Amino acid sequence: MGASSAGGRRPADGMRTLCLAIEEPELFQHPPQARTFAKVLRELVAASPQGRTQVMYATHNPVFIDPKGYHQIRRLCRAGGVEHPATEVWQATEEDLCRALDGLVDKKSIRSRTEGVINGCAERSGINLGAEGISVIEVNGKDNIMISDALFSALGVPCYVVFDGDSGMEERKRESVSHLVPHQRQEKEAKFEQQARANRAKNANLLQYLGATPASQPTDDSTGRYTVFEDTLETYLDQHWPTWEERRQELIRVGEGIDGKNAATYLETTRTAGAEPPFLLHALLENVRVLAGRR
Repeated sequence: MGASSAGGRRPADGMRTLCLAIEEPELFQHPPQARTFAKVLRELVAASPQGRTQVMYATHNPVFIDPKGYHQIRRLCRAGGVEHPATEVWQATEEDLCRALDGLVDKKSIRSRTEGVINGCAERSGINLGAEGISVIEVNGKDNIMISDALFSALGVPCYVVFDGDSGMEERKRESVSHLVPHQRQEKEAKFEQQARANRAKNANLLQYLGATPASQPTDDSTGRYTVFEDTLETYLDQHWPTWEERRQELIRVGEGIDGKNAATYLETTRTAGAEPPFLLHALLENVRVLAGRR
């Protein structure tokens, strides 16, 4: 059930101030309509002269959340450990993120802006992550991990980090250009070496941010705050769960899977692969559930 209200008052200069409040604006909306409605609401505020229009809404739909406007988000939750019912209000400001990520992420990046395997392991273990209030979000990149974690932390949302150390990245890239003539190969290899150095620095920065001992090349590990794969998740699975890759290839052959890093294929592979998932994946799930307060 939704409700909305609007009110206005006439200040001394004769111009009214409009406040529009909507409960769950996504209700009964088809996705394209919801996206359009969200755009209209944002434009209503942006086009308002002298900021005289304010729009507030409570929503469960990410379409109505503008990532660039994270400072406008307010998270409300019931306060614990108090005698009378009380509500806590959390918000994240640009200053909060810059302070949390000082020296680790370029401030310009802050200002500008596996899932399948984890869910599959949970299903195999009879764990419903959604029912336990756990969401798996892919953020693409170590800088984005820190920015996202700092943002959610400022909003009071516990986060668990999963990332690849990419120890074999440079070697794989060198092999990919081994067929080139010497001078072309040397140019490419110089770029790969530069990328590898940058990756090692990001590994150390991310671990420092997470409160761990900075290491340019971390080994496989799962703690109460993060899980890291020394190289990549796929490399780890090849080494410790070979039947996983066999099942993935089988799904692709029979037309039930897509080659490459496809979340749906990874999910089905993990759900149906022979043998049990390796220890690190079980540890990851347990640590996430402890953080979420479900264990």
